[in-house]
Amino acid sequence: MIYSSYDFLLLLPAILVWFYCARSATTQRVVVLFVSMGFLAWAGLWNLLVVAALIAVVFVYFKLEQYIQLGKAGLGVVIALLVANLAYFKYRHFLSSSFGLDLPTVTMIAWVVPLGISFYTFEAISAVIDLRRRRQIVGPLDWSLFMMFFPHLIAGPIVRFRQLAPQFSGLKLFKLRNLTVGMHLFTLGFLKKLAADPIGQIIDPVWGEPSDASGITLLLALLGFYVQLYADFSGYTDMGRGIARMLGFRLPLNFRAPFLAASPAEFYQRWHVSLSSWIRTFVYDTLSISVLRRVRSRKLQNYALFAVILSVMAVFGLWHGAAWHFILFGVAQGLVIAGWQIVTSGKPPRTNLGWIFSVLVLQVTWLASLVLFRADSVTAAGAFFAGLLQGGPLADPRLLWCLVALAVALLVQVVDYCVRQRFIARALIALRRPGLGAVAVALLFVTALTVRMAVDNNRLAAQAAGTALPTAGFIYFRF
Repeated sequence: MIYSSYDFLLLLPAILVWFYCARSATTQRVVVLFVSMGFLAWAGLWNLLVVAALIAVVFVYFKLEQYIQLGKAGLGVVIALLVANLAYFKYRHFLSSSFGLDLPTVTMIAWVVPLGISFYTFEAISAVIDLRRRRQIVGPLDWSLFMMFFPHLIAGPIVRFRQLAPQFSGLKLFKLRNLTVGMHLFTLGFLKKLAADPIGQIIDPVWGEPSDASGITLLLALLGFYVQLYADFSGYTDMGRGIARMLGFRLPLNFRAPFLAASPAEFYQRWHVSLSSWIRTFVYDTLSISVLRRVRSRKLQNYALFAVILSVMAVFGLWHGAAWHFILFGVAQGLVIAGWQIVTSGKPPRTNLGWIFSVLVLQVTWLASLVLFRADSVTAAGAFFAGLLQGGPLADPRLLWCLVALAVALLVQVVDYCVRQRFIARALIALRRPGLGAVAVALLFVTALTVRMAVDNNRLAAQAAGTALPTAGFIYFRF
């Protein structure tokens, strides 16, 4: 089940009524936990069993740490178990095919990757470290709810325990403003998702056979994926943040106009912010501090930090998928980060023209690395790069819609980038106010839902005629 599915849209009002009819904070937490469990189990009971086992193992560690104080060794063991669990379910086939490391298999789960395992594993690791440092006692209900809180369960944002757990205390009273702001966020995400799906249906055949396409066809397919990835992922996150706000919870921003970033550092402060922050805090900072303590030469430190950047970004790429082209995607981004630091010495552009040039160069490098991200294999990525230099006609005129989608995406991000400007801030505040703003957002959502239903009806008719394009799912379900 995904937030934009008809099943979930029908259940959401009932969830809100059930939640706010609860008369105590504990009952509300139980309601959210029960809904979260159902949300996971909807796609298969195994998804729930895996996260439940992980929750139990880490909670046992918390109790042992409370009475015995296992120290750094105990912390290392539990983190190793979390990483091993992720490696088994997500990277078992990759380890087998690439390194000949055959892990034990269970027939019924040999091909299953549990939903959201990458996200909640990272959340568990950060929580284990944070809670050990703070010597904080955690109850089973709060811990389970933190791990399975369904608005951020499958696609983030990746939250820290201290960001979310304090919000579980106290009874959540119904506030019309929370409902209005939540609907605003949900509608924005729904519109993005509504735009992303048709783009995916148009460009997927091109990505499936890149060697058969002309250069202009491949370029438009690349631009289409550029927009689709942003719209699909940020839209799903916006819907999750909107649902959380309707329930009285707040989740952090995960996207802030990344297409307008003028440096790699700024880009990763705007693109998938929660993952970038997690990688920087728990991987890059740890490795770089360790390296700097052991390497005394300034020149060698620079080389060592370069190696750290490449290693960390390779992990960043591998997190997205169990294949070599994802690792190469991460390494390519690492080279961009290191190269940018060498060329600019970490200084921002000083003029508007320099800012525009930096934005364009950065987005071109991002586009190039997305070929590695989207291609089915390293070989397919090579064929795609080679095909970009070939001539030939445009294979499908519908690909021109990718340019329209790009223009709309840029407009949305310009508004997001300039959100602190007075006239934009006032317009957004008006849309989020109870009353007229709520009515406007509701009408917009109903319109978008009507369009979605019409598109689905046409697709069903095309399926009956045998001419339908494959439906587009949520991109990050693969990661």
